[in-house]
Amino acid sequence: MRIRHSMQPIFHSAVSLGKLPGDLLNKLGQFVKVEVIDRTQPLPLNKMQELAAAFDVILSEPQDRLDRQTLAGGKVKMIAQRAVGFDNIDFEYCKEQGILVANTPGVLDKATADLTFSLFLACARRIVEADKYVRAGLWNGFENELMLGHETCGKTFGIVGMGRIGKEVARRAQAFDMRIIYTRSDYSDSFKSDEKDLELQEKYGACRVSLNTLMRESHFISLNCPLNKDTAGLIGAEQIALMKDQAILVNTSRGKVVDEAALVKALVEKRIVAGLDVFSYEPNVPEALIKLDNVVLAPHIGSATAETRLAMARLAVDAVIMAAQGKPAANLLNQSPIL
Repeated sequence: MRIRHSMQPIFHSAVSLGKLPGDLLNKLGQFVKVEVIDRTQPLPLNKMQELAAAFDVILSEPQDRLDRQTLAGGKVKMIAQRAVGFDNIDFEYCKEQGILVANTPGVLDKATADLTFSLFLACARRIVEADKYVRAGLWNGFENELMLGHETCGKTFGIVGMGRIGKEVARRAQAFDMRIIYTRSDYSDSFKSDEKDLELQEKYGACRVSLNTLMRESHFISLNCPLNKDTAGLIGAEQIALMKDQAILVNTSRGKVVDEAALVKALVEKRIVAGLDVFSYEPNVPEALIKLDNVVLAPHIGSATAETRLAMARLAVDAVIMAAQGKPAANLLNQSPIL
């Protein structure tokens, strides 16, 4: 569907779900009337519907539900998501209704890759366990087998999803002298390599394999694919069963990429280790994981650096300002020419 843009401002009001830096709030306020709702939990459906009925623009975050039920009957003309992933937004409905959707690609790749590797190292070297051990007053001196972990050098590192974040993760795995394998797009055994795979081989020394081969061969597995209809439940009980004993899985993408029940079962059985920044029903974390020492848990902080969050907010605000003037921003997901 083509969206007509006018050279006159097409937005008059915007609501930011979550804080905006003061300078960006003032900048946006020069073009539209802005209200900020600071919250730590997702707003209830009735409140989201009220906002959709009252504002032309919503600056959202991953916890905000922006589906057909929320948006129907409202006046929203644009959603500016402060994240790369937009699985909380009913994108097809937005396209049908001519609602512009923007995200923030390219500015959080390094921060998310840093956290990914932090989780791998925390798991491999048992850093969280060691910290708790010392704080509990249990350390009595050197012991030859105390908190033995695993080295990374020479191990096989598997990446599921070789987009911008996946590539940044690969760069870090290169620095640790690891064998890199990956799977993307077509995860089956019958995938066909293309020019992109040749580029990835040349740049990162990475070899493309099927998903099942990756799960079987990797000592470390990083999930970096987006959540969509093709990747929901991509890592199921079958794939988890293929993992090496004590292999480490880190998920910084979206919780529902994994069959959470199957993952919890494998962790409870102490067959594998995991670092999890995302969960299927955030902020709810499966109770069984809380007391386990073979999983490191984080509260969805992949992009949580001061520099990255500022860049994300700036990209979202700039997209709204450009659209308000009838100009298409580069980060519009359903971009159309100005008419």
